[in-house]
Amino acid sequence: MAEGISKPSLNDYMAGAMLANGFIWIWSMMMGHIPLLYRAPITILANASYLIYLVAGFTSSYLVCLRADRRHLIVGLKTALLSWLLSILFMLSFSPKPDWGFSTALLICLIMGSVAGAYLALKRRIGRRGSGHPSEG
Repeated sequence: MAEGISKPSLNDYMAGAMLANGFIWIWSMMMGHIPLLYRAPITILANASYLIYLVAGFTSSYLVCLRADRRHLIVGLKTALLSWLLSILFMLSFSPKPDWGFSTALLICLIMGSVAGAYLALKRRIGRRGSGHPSEG
């Protein structure tokens, strides 16, 4: 492995997974404790939930991918998978039988958000690297 190549540590991945699950946890607590949400149509709540899960995957993956010098997509997918496994662990701690429909939707949203976060982190890194060279002429 070349010198000076930065890659995320296990702590970085765990921090990303905890951040993603923070979004998920706060949203689920809001849905259970804010009376205004009781009156909202179920389709709006479902769409808002998917959006929150996408943002959770995007944010955690983007921040972890900023620590990587290469393989951003792999780093993003690892972050999504670890986030999903942690959410399954949390789900099992609250109910003896997890909801596999929810788990599947959550996995898909986390992966999609993580791919977008990894792409944006890579784009930012390429932009920074390209602007670091003095212009010719």
